[in-house]
Amino acid sequence: MAGPNQFGPFRFNMWAMLNSLVFNNVGLLVFSGTPVNGTSGSFAGKAGPGTELIDITTGTHYVNIGTKASPLWQNLSGPVGVGTGGNTGGGIGAVGNAKMTYSFAVDGGAISTITPTNSPTLPANAIILGGTIDITTTLTSGGAATIALGLGSGAQVASLKAALAVASWTAGQLALIPVFTAATYVKVTAATKLTLTIAAATLTAGRLDVNLVYVQGNA
Repeated sequence: MAGPNQFGPFRFNMWAMLNSLVFNNVGLLVFSGTPVNGTSGSFAGKAGPGTELIDITTGTHYVNIGTKASPLWQNLSGPVGVGTGGNTGGGIGAVGNAKMTYSFAVDGGAISTITPTNSPTLPANAIILGGTIDITTTLTSGGAATIALGLGSGAQVASLKAALAVASWTAGQLALIPVFTAATYVKVTAATKLTLTIAAATLTAGRLDVNLVYVQGNA
């Protein structure tokens, strides 16, 4: 069995490491929701550069790449270079994929704007390039329901798919509004989840996945 000095004379001292982290205002924090950047933002004046933050609602992981006085929370769960307020620097980024699953058995089908249980949070200023709606179980209704797909419950509630009669939501692929052309790209105005808006009649069955392809833009 290898001895305690198998990697040479240097050995980590746990208490020294913890003391160093605390001295430099670096730690692991938990938060509920999307952290806010800036001098009045989340943990401003407390969290030093390198501090990690976990959103206990979504499991999203962030790190402060700004300063203690003005944190800039970079989303480590999305594409490289994604900050909650947008990546203001240059460099090589990455293309992100966001997947949402709607299931009538889990999320219901009431006349309302539904945020599916399995819905990711897209970061503010993300630019949605395209994607697909993959319907695995045909959506049905007791009447002439319409369904729209979008972001949150405000102005972008039908930004990904305008209200469409339930009869068109049959098993298979359904196109989105963004179709990989500049004219159809959708830019996310605020960090938000994907939603379905049901109108006219309630749904009675159905299941679908939404897969989006996006890059991170700036404010």
